Amino acid sequence: MGVALSRAAQWTTASAGAGTLEVTPLNESLLKEILRFVEQFDSRYPQEAGLVFKEPLQWETSLEPSDFKNEYDISGSTVKSHETDSDGRPLLQLSSSSVSVYSFSQLSKLVQLAKTKKLREVRACLEANRDPIAKILGPSFATVEGEDASVLRLLEKVTEDVSKETEVTMKLLLLIQQLDTQLLSNSLKQISREVRLSPDTVKNDVELLKCFCGEGEKRVLKSIEYTSEYEFSNGCRTPPWRQVHGEICYLIIEPCDTEPLYITCSTAGVYLNGGITLDGEEKDYERKSDVFKDLVTLLKNKSPHFAENINKQDFAVQEEPTSTQKTEHVESVDAEEQGQTRRSYELQEKNVLEKARQQRVQNKPGGRKKSEPSLKWKNLGSSISLRERGGQET
Repeated sequence: MGVALSRAAQWTTASAGAGTLEVTPLNESLLKEILRFVEQFDSRYPQEAGLVFKEPLQWETSLEPSDFKNEYDISGSTVKSHETDSDGRPLLQLSSSSVSVYSFSQLSKLVQLAKTKKLREVRACLEANRDPIAKILGPSFATVEGEDASVLRLLEKVTEDVSKETEVTMKLLLLIQQLDTQLLSNSLKQISREVRLSPDTVKNDVELLKCFCGEGEKRVLKSIEYTSEYEFSNGCRTPPWRQVHGEICYLIIEPCDTEPLYITCSTAGVYLNGGITLDGEEKDYERKSDVFKDLVTLLKNKSPHFAENINKQDFAVQEEPTSTQKTEHVESVDAEEQGQTRRSYELQEKNVLEKARQQRVQNKPGGRKKSEPSLKWKNLGSSISLRERGGQET
């Protein structure tokens, strides 16, 4: 659970570690695997299930006192398990909506009592306990240093302490690490099956969508702009510290019938962000919508005018690359670009942005003649046609 949660799970980018698990197919798959592990743990590994955690796993539960029946003492909004530790402390305690669990045995029973709310409980538990291993086995087993370090520390302890509790702790750690390995393996398989966006694909889509912006009756969008005019050697327009999250560029698209849409394009898809502006003053990178496979699909979902009119156009986009050409990740920027500080990046971007603004001023009435949308690309050949990634429209 520890390594998979930190490396494979997809979290929102809220600060201070308060992020939540995003609603994605990958996360849903992880949650179901963890639920299956926890639900069967008590019956499959009764000895390890009885080991008392160093600290309780605590979270806000959706369960009510009435959900607990046998094996629990219920008094008003308080619930305590009959099962206790050596000091007589209940291994499960519910007070109002807050629950504290001290063993896998009680975790198994809780998710079984949750019935149709099992996944919700697992999600809430993991979001409130970002590193559950540190609480289960103690802070010295936190996953930040990697799983191998935890095993080595425990092996050292086993050579010094041959008690029954240490032996059970060792078995429990190995079981958790087997789960982590399985979760990471399944995550890699799922990611490899997903169609990933590349900087070139996004750039082509943006350029073609610009053909439908303007003032005429046939327009389907008012405008589409990048928030940054600076493009790295790998095709990304996001700062290096955002590229590590797979982010390619940020767009501001103004439909004809809705407020402006602030969009993040990433290798995993496109989605609405919190409002990153042209000047880059608002750094709200957190996802504010579902993830869509491409810009056209997102715009169809958010703009009825776009959805109605885009199919009337001969909208052409680059054909989907073959399976051997799919881009699974965004290449890193070169060492010089990656090593630059935020201050130097922002200064460089400001200079490029100023040039772009001057260019836009020249394009206004009274400046150079403004180019009208052109459909010359329609003659590129009959082999280019409307392409919806995934085969069918969403």
